[in-house]
Amino acid sequence: MTFSRALRWCMASAVAFTAFILLTTQFRAVRAFSPWQDDPYDVVISCTELLVPALALAIAIRVRVRPGSGNLLRGVRVVLAAVAATVVTCWGSVAAGAHADVRGWQQYLLIAGLAVVTLSAVPVTVALRREGPVTRDDTDWVEDLVAAAERLRVPVGWARRPVEWLRRHRIFAAVLLATAVSGWLALAEAVGDGLGQHPLQAAAFRVIVGACLLVALLVPLNAHLGLLHPARPSRRMPVVVAGLYGGAVSVPVTIAFREGIGYLLDYPLDTLGDISRLTAVLAGIVALVTLLAQAFRTRRRRISRILVALPLSLAILIVGYLGAVTVRRVLPQDLPAPTGAYGVGRTFREWTDTSRTDPLAPRTGPRELSVWIWYPAQRDTDSPSAPYTPGPWERQHIPTPLPGLGEGSFAAVRTRAVDDANVAPGRFPLVVLMPGLGLNAPVFSTLAQDLASHGYLVAALTPTYSANVSVMHGRVVTSTPAGKPEDSDVALSVRVLDVWTADARFVVARAAELDRDPRLAGHVDTGHPLYIGHSFGGATAFQACHDDPSCAGAVDLDGALYGSVVRDGLRAPAMILGGDNSCVTGSCQASDADNVAMRDVTRRLVAASTGPFWRYEILGTGHFNFTDYAVIYLAAPLRALFPLESIDGARGLRIQDDYVVQFADQALRHRASPLLSGDHPYPEVRALR
Repeated sequence: MTFSRALRWCMASAVAFTAFILLTTQFRAVRAFSPWQDDPYDVVISCTELLVPALALAIAIRVRVRPGSGNLLRGVRVVLAAVAATVVTCWGSVAAGAHADVRGWQQYLLIAGLAVVTLSAVPVTVALRREGPVTRDDTDWVEDLVAAAERLRVPVGWARRPVEWLRRHRIFAAVLLATAVSGWLALAEAVGDGLGQHPLQAAAFRVIVGACLLVALLVPLNAHLGLLHPARPSRRMPVVVAGLYGGAVSVPVTIAFREGIGYLLDYPLDTLGDISRLTAVLAGIVALVTLLAQAFRTRRRRISRILVALPLSLAILIVGYLGAVTVRRVLPQDLPAPTGAYGVGRTFREWTDTSRTDPLAPRTGPRELSVWIWYPAQRDTDSPSAPYTPGPWERQHIPTPLPGLGEGSFAAVRTRAVDDANVAPGRFPLVVLMPGLGLNAPVFSTLAQDLASHGYLVAALTPTYSANVSVMHGRVVTSTPAGKPEDSDVALSVRVLDVWTADARFVVARAAELDRDPRLAGHVDTGHPLYIGHSFGGATAFQACHDDPSCAGAVDLDGALYGSVVRDGLRAPAMILGGDNSCVTGSCQASDADNVAMRDVTRRLVAASTGPFWRYEILGTGHFNFTDYAVIYLAAPLRALFPLESIDGARGLRIQDDYVVQFADQALRHRASPLLSGDHPYPEVRALR
């Protein structure tokens, strides 16, 4: 087989490839059945469906103008590599079972076409194996276009001066060509498929991504094939240009693997804005590292290298740290195991209080609540554990430019509950659990699971429009200014307290109906509910117990107190668990006015209460040590922003859970509690009088 025959096979393969790829990507009726319509396959195809026909056309022109050119062989190899890269990714999508839901004769026909394209590259491969290495020509491929036009007697003398200018500015030429082609493709997509609800934003995104993709391709192609020779030979790419090129290369890579990157970072990519932010941040990081690395390579003097090496080392350390954090955050994390005799089941409810208009909502409507329910279940070792944050609940990240970065992935947190497990025999007292302001039910899973394992039905509500993230009817609901007041706005805080207190009482009323629920019928005892809350939820628990004559008791987990309960006190048993030197316990070393006021409020409530009252300070704990964030991985800089102290997170939660469970046992089941009677096995706990 001669080289000329290899050229013919190359052209045949290029034609078959182009026809097949255009058919399966540009016609919606056909594309609907294609297994290779998603990332990262479509990024590879978007690149090669332009490269293969363009390079095949350039090869055809060069054959006419310079048939003995060594670059012809290089061009054939590039075409073969592009076809091979495409068919490999397409076969990968077939093997992965992508879009198997539409698998039928149409998809099998497309797979057969892919097999034909794959086989068309075999004769080219066989021919190229017989060819040796070749050197690059002195003339470039743009010169071929001019020569071909002159042979056809087309007046192109005017074009030589612009061509020389482009040779002196090859990077600019690549950017200009890439932007023009990308803009044309975006226009074609706008005419064909449309660009959605925000066409200008979508068009700009497509032009930028497409231009970056083509620039990333053209620069190495020019270096390998000599598409456009430089007017003045240069050994190194300028430092700034190298940095920009590195950032441009990262853009198509990020787009191609965005789902995987988003999963590693636990950063949901639900909107074009989410994808744009992720792409911009990663492009900036890559550009900086590339710029510094190129600057280090080009510095000849020792002092210059040292000056460049310092920021380069810092950039590499940051990238390495982010890589380590990304790996660490996806490693499995177990919540502390429940200590009771029961298994733990979990279910969800969405309840609407039609008797109230929601004053915290942006629009007028009834008050709606999402309620997570943990309950005693039969032991089940075969069923999979319930996901920590199912579905949209995973959006409960700390608000940062890249939410989830530095936090442990919620998908990696393993609970000890089973969704909709079979309930254990017996009737179980009701515990209403309230989160802190901005938080929601999932981050109290450890406490809820432990209570359920000891025979309590825990209804943990998420106050809508006060939590950073709640989920109603399958959609994410965020906080409003009315629902999440500033600490200094006492009047608004009292108003929110009234709403939350009504929420807690409403949950008790609806929980009574669970006793007729098909799953929980005959197992729910709401006669004397126990109220538990953290932070603002702790204030709510005390106020709800104050307002509910049937209240069996209330527990405040490090929450400052508000409302009429401060003046009237509590008749039911009550307990406050506070952090290290927390003034909510009524005993602290306080110097500022806010902490003094917090301490005095608790003292007034204790003095006014007629029921038994216990107060404990857990040394080495901070405000968030009473939540699951005590055991969820947080990277060092981010962890410093959280009110988490020195105690081991799992031990702090175990101490909290033991005191809460024994308080519940004494208040609801009248079992004497060794801990509340003065037995203190934990040296970290300080009882307050």
